Amino acid sequence: MLCASVTAADDRPTGDSSSSALQAAQQTIPWQALSAAQQQAVAEVVNDSTLFRRLPTRVIDCDAELFDHLAEHPELVVETWNLMGVSQVGLRRTGPNNYSATDAAGGQGSIQILDRRQEANGVTHVLAYARGIYRAPPMPASLTATTVMVMRSHPHREANGRTHITTEMDAFIRLDRPAAELVMRTLKPLVTRTADHNFVETMRFVSLFSRTAEQNPEGMQRLAEQLTEVDDATRARFIAVCHRTAQRSLARRDERLRLASTGQ
Repeated sequence: MLCASVTAADDRPTGDSSSSALQAAQQTIPWQALSAAQQQAVAEVVNDSTLFRRLPTRVIDCDAELFDHLAEHPELVVETWNLMGVSQVGLRRTGPNNYSATDAAGGQGSIQILDRRQEANGVTHVLAYARGIYRAPPMPASLTATTVMVMRSHPHREANGRTHITTEMDAFIRLDRPAAELVMRTLKPLVTRTADHNFVETMRFVSLFSRTAEQNPEGMQRLAEQLTEVDDATRARFIAVCHRTAQRSLARRDERLRLASTGQ
């Protein structure tokens, strides 16, 4: 059901780690929305990051309500990957704005959503703070890292009625000092290339999720019923969103047929 891609292959889009991109990203932090303690924690990472990356900007075809729901409940995407056998990452919601994360290599960490807001123009901003231990080759030992991520998404409706969503993400990573020099010299190209690729593929998968919901909401409902790590309320809302996505798609099709029949 979710095997074929619905977007054209990219020529390996790349992000940006330049000083100008870093400075621009620092200006997007919603300091006024944070407590004093949160401001201090975020500033320690943003103003002294070991690695910074502005990931490739993506524009995807996706139902706006479904995109927002997946952004608010990333555990749906992660568990779907696990169900398909394409990932061994665990993401469990531990509170309204908190998650615990694990991977097959023994990495583990915590994620907190510090701010989520939608502006009048439809742009959604999400600020996340994560702390964890990473273990995987070619790392010589486990690394402890703190990460601040800022995501911005903006839906825009096309003339044909479909919605495209532009998504940007900035990542500031601060490693424990003993590991910082090694990573900067040796692993930065690998880390940034992997981050770019993962973000591009995640956005492509979200677009595929939306297209599948349009065409086969019953199949998405069956999928949701297999997501055993998702709570019942989240599962029920997800199923309802998928059916509304399909209804909107049918309404667009009916409108196209109506216009075609009248020669408009």
